[in-house]
Amino acid sequence: MVRALIPQLLRQATALALVVVLCALPASAGIIVRGTQGLTMTGADGIYYDNVSGLTMTGADALFFRVNGIYGTSTTSGLTMTGADGNRIATVDGVSYTGANSYTATRADGLTMTGADGLTMTGADGLTMTGADGTTWQVASVVFRQPQGLTMTGADGLTMVGTDGLTMTGADALSMRGADGLTMTGADTVRVDGAAQVVVTQTDGTIFYAPVNGLTMTGADGLTMTGADGVVMRGVSGLTMTGADALSMVGAQTPAGDVGLLSFDPELASKLDWLTDDSNVNAAIVYHHPVTDADIAELKAIGVRGGTRFRALPVVVATASKRQIKRISELRSVRYITDDRTLQWNADQSRSQTGLLRMRQDYDIQRLRGLGTFQGNGVNVAVIDTGLDSTHPDLSTRVLRNVKLADLQGANLVDFVAPANVEKLPHTDQASGHGTFVGGIIAGTGAGSGNKYTGYAPKAKLVGLSAGDATLFNVLAGFDYLLSNPDLGVRVVNCSFSANTAYDENDPVNVATRMLFERGVNVVFSAGNAGPGMHTLNPYAAAPWVISVGALDERGRLADYSSRGDFGSRSFRPTVSAPGTSIVSARASGTNLTGTTGLPADAQGLAPTELAYYTTASGTSFSAPAVAGTIALMLEADPTLTPARVRDILQRTATPLPPYFQHEVGAGALNTHAAVLQVAFPTRRIGLFRAVSNRGQVRFVKDPTQTFSGTVMPGGAVEVGLKVPADAVFASTDVAWGPLLTTNDLGLVTLDPFGRKIGESNYLNLPGLTGKRERTLVGVPVQGTWRARVTHTLSAAATPQEFEGVFETAHAEYAPMADLAGLDSFTLDNIRRALAALAMAPRADGRFRPAAAVTRAELAEAMIVGARVPQYMPNTPSFIDVQDAATMNFAEGAQTLFPDAVRGGAFQPDRHVTRLVAAIVLVRAAGLRAEAESKAGVYLNYTDAHTIPWELRGYVQVAVSKGLISSAPQFNPSGTFSRAELARGLATILRLNTE
Repeated sequence: MVRALIPQLLRQATALALVVVLCALPASAGIIVRGTQGLTMTGADGIYYDNVSGLTMTGADALFFRVNGIYGTSTTSGLTMTGADGNRIATVDGVSYTGANSYTATRADGLTMTGADGLTMTGADGLTMTGADGTTWQVASVVFRQPQGLTMTGADGLTMVGTDGLTMTGADALSMRGADGLTMTGADTVRVDGAAQVVVTQTDGTIFYAPVNGLTMTGADGLTMTGADGVVMRGVSGLTMTGADALSMVGAQTPAGDVGLLSFDPELASKLDWLTDDSNVNAAIVYHHPVTDADIAELKAIGVRGGTRFRALPVVVATASKRQIKRISELRSVRYITDDRTLQWNADQSRSQTGLLRMRQDYDIQRLRGLGTFQGNGVNVAVIDTGLDSTHPDLSTRVLRNVKLADLQGANLVDFVAPANVEKLPHTDQASGHGTFVGGIIAGTGAGSGNKYTGYAPKAKLVGLSAGDATLFNVLAGFDYLLSNPDLGVRVVNCSFSANTAYDENDPVNVATRMLFERGVNVVFSAGNAGPGMHTLNPYAAAPWVISVGALDERGRLADYSSRGDFGSRSFRPTVSAPGTSIVSARASGTNLTGTTGLPADAQGLAPTELAYYTTASGTSFSAPAVAGTIALMLEADPTLTPARVRDILQRTATPLPPYFQHEVGAGALNTHAAVLQVAFPTRRIGLFRAVSNRGQVRFVKDPTQTFSGTVMPGGAVEVGLKVPADAVFASTDVAWGPLLTTNDLGLVTLDPFGRKIGESNYLNLPGLTGKRERTLVGVPVQGTWRARVTHTLSAAATPQEFEGVFETAHAEYAPMADLAGLDSFTLDNIRRALAALAMAPRADGRFRPAAAVTRAELAEAMIVGARVPQYMPNTPSFIDVQDAATMNFAEGAQTLFPDAVRGGAFQPDRHVTRLVAAIVLVRAAGLRAEAESKAGVYLNYTDAHTIPWELRGYVQVAVSKGLISSAPQFNPSGTFSRAELARGLATILRLNTE
C-alpha cells in the first residue's frame, strides 16, 4: 500500500463529481443493529448498535463511529470502544489477553524444583543466608548456577512464564514441565543443595562465592528461576491462567448453535442508511455453520436468486436489496453481514539483518542435518496476493499451483454457485507484480542473480492465489480455495493486504483465518502501511490467532510507514517486526506496477544484469513474507509445530528493539537464526530473560484521554491547546471527520510549546470507514501546552467541516531509588533511559548504585536486552565457566562483542569490566566496529594513551567521540566501568539506533 498526495486539480475535479452524486442521494433513514435479532429501520437519523458481539474499536478509532453517525445504544450495547489499553476480545474462548505466557498461583504451601539452570534470589529488606556449618551472612542477592534441588515453604505467590506443559491434578497439586521463567514472592524459607556455583552480592556491592550445599535462605521477597525441568506444588489453593498463547490450550470454536446476528459491518450499515428499500448492494453473508441447501432455500424464499456459495467457508456472497438484507439479518443461522471493500497491498541487507545468513552457516544445524541447512523442504506456503509469475527463473521450480481467483462477485442471478477459479496458469501477475515480489522473498531460488537474492526458504513450494483487484470477495475465494483443498498440504499463508475498517471477529476474513488456525495453518499478515500514527494496525492483523509483522528500515529502525497498534494492548500490536525497506526481490515479467515504481532505486542498487529479474520495493507487504519464509524453515525442522508454538518461538527469540514499545514493534526484530535453532534444539530455551526483564524498575501509565472538536472552514484552520505531562513517552494526535461520502479534506499539524512544527499529516482521503483521518505521533515530548492545528483544504467543492479529535499521552514512572538524589540531570536522564529500556534495574536493596562496578555478565545482559544484539545459544557451551541457560542467553549472544572472550576459554561472568573492554563492547554493539578498526593507531590525547594497545585505539576514539563513554585527561583503560557509565553508553546507543 502506497500513500501519496493527490494533485490539487484532480482532487477538486473528483470532489465536484462526488458532490453531484451526493446531492442525488436520499436523506438517511436510521438503523438499529440488534444482536441476535437483526436490523430495524427507525426512520430517524443515526445508526445504533445494540447487544452485538465481536466488534471492537480501541482508543481514537471510536472517532470513526461517531463522525459517521454510529453509536452504541447503551454501555451494554456490545459495541466495544475502549481506551488505548485495549479490552478483552469477546467470545474467543473466554481468554483475556492480559499477559502472554503468564500463569499465577497463590498460596503454594510447598514447592519442589529440579533441573533449574539458574536461580536468582532477592529481598527488599535484606536476605539472611546460613551455610551448613551455621555461618550466617547478610546479603542483598544470590545467584545459583545449576541448583540441583530446591525446597520452599510458605510461598505466598508464584508466577510462571513460558511453561511448556501444565498439569493440574485435583485442587491440591500442580505439576509443570519446562518452566522457562518462574517468579516467587513471600517465601518463608528456601533451601538449596548441589548448586554448581553460588554467587553472592553483599549489601555494599561486593561479590563472593558461597558454599554450594546445605544453604538456607530467609527473607526472600523475590525469587526467579530459569529453565526448571520440573516443578511440583502442593496445597495450591488458586490458579489463574492468562495469555494469548493459551489459545493452544483450549478449543477454538465459534458460539454454539445458531444464535442469530452477532454483528454487522458498520460501513455496510452506513451505506444502507442512505439507500432506498429497493436499492441493491453486494454483500457477504457469514453463517454460524457450513452453508446448507436449507440456507440457500431461505435466501431464495426472501427473493435472492443467486450468488457465490463457497465450498468450505461458511459464507455466501449475493446481490440483495436493502429490504432483503434486513430480512436476511433476522435469520437465526446468520452470524454477520458485510459489504465488499477494496483492500490495499501493503507495499539489501535484509537477509543478514534477520540472521538468515548466520542460520545457513550454523555449524550445529549443519551437523544435525548431515549436509547443508534448512531450506523449507517439504513445506508448502500459500500467497494470497496479486498472483505469481512462475516463468521467473527464481520461481520456475517452486510453484506447486498457480490459481486465478474468479467468480461473479455475487452477481449471479440464476443460482448459487462456487467460485470459478482457473488453475495451472503459468503467469497470474501481469498487472501488479506485487505477489511475485512476495513469493520471491519467501521461496525464490536466486537463480537469476547467482544466489544473491535467494529467498528465506528456497526449497519450499508456493501456492499462488491471485486475488486480482484485491476486493474482499476475491480474497475470500482464496481462503475458501485453501480450506476446500487440504490435499495441498499448505502450512503457511502469507497475506500482505489490509483494509480501512474496524476489527470484528465475525468478519469473514477473521472467520477464515480462525478456521485455518484450527487446522494447524500459520497465517501471517502485514501490519499495514498507515504509520506512524497510533491505532493504525491492519484490523486483520489484530486477530490473536494470526502473526502480525511490522516493518524495519535498512538500519533496523522502525519504518515510519509501519502501522502501530494501541499502547498497552496485548491484542492490537504486531507480533514481531522484520526488514521491509528497500527490499530486493523478483520482478514479474512485462510492465507492472511494482516493477515500475522500483525503477529509481533499481538504477542505484542493482547491476545491469539483474534489472530484468529483480526490483526494489518497501512496505510491510515485504516484511511479512520474511516471517512466512522463516516459519517454513521452522516447520522443516519440526513439522509437528502448532501455530501457537510458532508464534511463541518467534516472539521469544526476537531481538528486543528499545526504545520502541510493543504496540510499535511487537516482541522485537525477527531473528531467523535463533528461531530455527530453538526449534531444532528445543532444550536450549532461548529468550529466558524475557520472563524477568521487567523487575519493577519502571511502569508506563496511560494518561486520561483529551478530546476536542470543532468546525473548520474551507481554507481555514482551528487550533486547540493540549497538555503533555512530565516524563511523557509519546503524544499521539488523531482527527477524524465524516460522513463516509464527504469529499472535504483536512490536514493536521502538531506544534510544541515553543510554537515549532513537530508533526504534520495531510494524506489522500481513502475509502472505507477509517479512511478520513489524520494522525501525528511525537516521541518523548517535552512537558507543557502543545497545540493541534486542523486545516481545511480550499477547493471549489469544499464545505464547512465538523471534526473530532483525540490526544493521547503516556508517561513513565520509575521505581524510587534513594541514591539517585543529587545526581546531575545528564546522568539521571541516562539512568532513566536505561531503566525504561529494561536493560538495567535497581540492585536487590532497591538502590541503583551508580558508582558500583559492572560485571561482564551484567554488560552482556545489557547489550542483549538494550542494544539490539541478536540472541544466540549454541548446542555446547562456548565457555567453561558459563554452563547455565540463564547466563548463556547473554554471554553467548554477546560473545563477539568482547575482545577477550574466546570460545573454549573462560568468560569470567562475575569479573568487573575494564573501561577499555567496555569501550570496545559498546562500539561494536552500536554498529561502529568498521569505523573503529579503520582508525587503528589513531593519536589519543590522554596521558596514559601509551597503555592502550595500538590496534584498539580506534575503539577508544570512536567511543569517546560518539558519547558512549566519558573522557578525562587519563582514559584509565584498566579502571573499572561503573553502572552510571553503562547507563550512559546504553542511552547513547538508544539514541544512535533511532536518529
